[in-house]
Amino acid sequence: MMAVLLAWTATGCGFQLKGRSDVPDEFSPLRVNGVDWQMIEALTDILSQHGVSVTSDDSVAEILIVRSDFQKFVETVNNMGIATGHAYRYTVEYRITDSAGTLKAPDEIISKSASLRYEVGDDLEVEEEEGFLKQQMANEIAGRIIRQLHWL
Repeated sequence: MMAVLLAWTATGCGFQLKGRSDVPDEFSPLRVNGVDWQMIEALTDILSQHGVSVTSDDSVAEILIVRSDFQKFVETVNNMGIATGHAYRYTVEYRITDSAGTLKAPDEIISKSASLRYEVGDDLEVEEEEGFLKQQMANEIAGRIIRQLHWL
């Protein structure tokens, strides 16, 4: 009985698992376009998980990645002045239009930051970790963009 009550309360308050979002019908099918293939891929994957058909048809609603920037900064150094950690910032500017080309969400910028620490000499591992970190950051930003669709 307590489990049923808890489930009923959680659904009644609007609780949703992180990363899940209802996408309005006007955004399916949807075109994803822009300058950052990794962000386009992350958006496409998440949209597909939500049952949204992603197409290249230009007569449907669109998420356009206007600008994208992935920056890397030295964050920590050892006593010999060699970098042992970096900070990363992934910034994406996007806009959303409906199928008639009407602007539904003007250009908005989302940034995500992260850090990575490592041992000197592990260059191959660092490169792999950076790739994984960038993908993870892209997925988080894509999730935020898709959640924006719910409020349009």
